[in-house]
Amino acid sequence: MDATLKRQLAWLEQDPSCLQGMMRGLEKEALRVQPDGWLAQTPHPAALGSTLTHPNITTDYSEALIELITPPCESIDSALGWLDDLHRYTYAHIGSERLWVNSMPCKLGPDSNIPLAQYGSSNVGRMKTLYRHGLGIRYGRRMQTIAGIHYNLSFPTAFWQRWHDQAGDQGDLQDFISERYLGLVRNFQRHSWLLLYLLGASPAVCATFLAGREHGLRSLPSGTLYLPEATSLRMSSLGYQNDAQSDLKVSYNALGEYIRDLDRAIRTPWPPYEAAGVIKDGVYQQINANILQIENEYYGLVRPKQTIRRGERPTQALTRRGVEYVELRCVDLDPFEPLGISHDSAHFLEVFALHCLLADSPLFSAGDYQRLPLNQQAMVERGRDPELMLDGDIGSRYFRDMAARLFAELLPVAVVLDDAHATDAYSAAIELQIAKLKEPAMTGSAMVLRSLEDHQGSFYRFAQDRADRIREDFLARPLASARMAELSALAARSLGDQDAIEHEPQLPFADYLAAYFAN
Repeated sequence: MDATLKRQLAWLEQDPSCLQGMMRGLEKEALRVQPDGWLAQTPHPAALGSTLTHPNITTDYSEALIELITPPCESIDSALGWLDDLHRYTYAHIGSERLWVNSMPCKLGPDSNIPLAQYGSSNVGRMKTLYRHGLGIRYGRRMQTIAGIHYNLSFPTAFWQRWHDQAGDQGDLQDFISERYLGLVRNFQRHSWLLLYLLGASPAVCATFLAGREHGLRSLPSGTLYLPEATSLRMSSLGYQNDAQSDLKVSYNALGEYIRDLDRAIRTPWPPYEAAGVIKDGVYQQINANILQIENEYYGLVRPKQTIRRGERPTQALTRRGVEYVELRCVDLDPFEPLGISHDSAHFLEVFALHCLLADSPLFSAGDYQRLPLNQQAMVERGRDPELMLDGDIGSRYFRDMAARLFAELLPVAVVLDDAHATDAYSAAIELQIAKLKEPAMTGSAMVLRSLEDHQGSFYRFAQDRADRIREDFLARPLASARMAELSALAARSLGDQDAIEHEPQLPFADYLAAYFAN
């Protein structure tokens, strides 16, 4: 076992109760689709509230890409309960439409048929839509229809204080917290190949998604593209492609370096984006012509986060208050789970994250920045190949051997979490994942490919069937009237909040953008 991990577990095993009060929240993306499986062209339903101001129901890239957001919750059960309620409320207000339950999208026409998310006439709303318009210019709109789940996780103050004291650190507690969260982020990226194997569920895609693009996938007569040993095409180079970002090196070795590198990218012009233009014929096309329009354009497997206050940029919030939580971003939608994620997967993610936090986390070297994307691409394309080898610090090793060693370290971490929360769910989740390592047919990606056989080899037919079944499940369980009224009131209040923002005095839009980046 890693010596640092062993040392941290030694004191944590004496006082596991300091882990009580962990907070987690879920953000789930899902495309609204027509009954025939094509992308919905209808606007975001007013009954769901304002996408600008609703705290729990909004949109991501497209008007048809709903995002359901739970509040921070003290238990996994309560977080999943919130997500269940949001699904049931949404289904009560989208008529015959469905929520697509796979990460790779439904049938898509040309980019012009993918409607941009709309956030109203205020400057902040216009900027959100403009940002999405810029993404479409830079990468195409189809790429932005990929969906997933983001798992937000924070550890309690009692845990941090206990660790700070145990370490004998005389410095500021928040600096200690931020430094340790950055260690988690580095280890998460080092070991993310395991998550892609276990939680990947996108080995196939409808051919309409890649129309006109080189892809290297195998094709079926049904109009399906796939790779036989793939785990998560969502996380492959076929998903989020960004030539500008491929040369962008963002440091995770210190919070100040991370902030510096993102800020530099926001202020550094990129010739192809300059050629596209910021304003054409008096109409804004993108926020700027720089490598990144804003921080969120930088796509990563995991992000250090701080709650943003009105008018703040993400890096400003981190500068002022340090890291508050981490956002784990490499989780595919599980099409076999109505919520897109299971209890077992949630428990596993928390064990994995705590291991990443407690284990030794050396600073990234130049070799790490080169090696990790290659391991990621190998895993998403060939993860269920029993002969797959990944590059490590001491050379190439078989993935299965690396995974077995990692599971040996995850098990005692799960026991600590079990003790802290008076459960055996964390250990049970690890045992289930170990079974998937021993039997690849149990993984979500293998189950998807096997299910295609029951649908004439068609990803579209399989995905539509799953969406139909899960829709029926939610409609069969309508919300209690009191909960329905509560969520309806929340939606109505959000519409009022947007109206109030739009009636505030507004700067000229150019001045608003200048002020936003000048802060």
